[in-house]
Amino acid sequence: MTEVRFTYKPRITVFLFSGLFFVGCALVLAHIARTNDRGLVLNRIIEFSEEGASIFYWSLAAASGVFVVLATMALYSSLTLKREVILTEDRITAPKSGMSKKLVAIRFAEITDVNIQSVQSQKFLNIVHEGGKLTIPQSMLPNKEVFEELTGLVTEKVNGE
Repeated sequence: MTEVRFTYKPRITVFLFSGLFFVGCALVLAHIARTNDRGLVLNRIIEFSEEGASIFYWSLAAASGVFVVLATMALYSSLTLKREVILTEDRITAPKSGMSKKLVAIRFAEITDVNIQSVQSQKFLNIVHEGGKLTIPQSMLPNKEVFEELTGLVTEKVNGE
């Protein structure tokens, strides 16, 4: 193996739909805040006056707006940045985290453990090395088969096969 490259980027549809969802949330909450004419009681613990309830709704609308901005930035990043996981004879090079531009290069000789972590239906390839841990989410690779191929190749290299 001279060099194997795997595309590493989030799925565009996730950010597109989450952005649209939060646009809807922001619009509905802004409308509720603008037309609010009563107080609000949350779980029979927190009571808001009419003005307090409006501020609460505006705060939720603003938070939804922040999520729209974040989804837009992530969407732009996934469309414009070309990121890859690269395997060579002696090392793996990958982005430090899901949205990071910074690359981390780890020699196979420095890897102390390789394992797969499952959280609900999501899988993560954890590469523990002398300098820390690198996590590669299955969702950042094109499909399940590519994730399994990457996992197999890394495991082979670490085990010296």
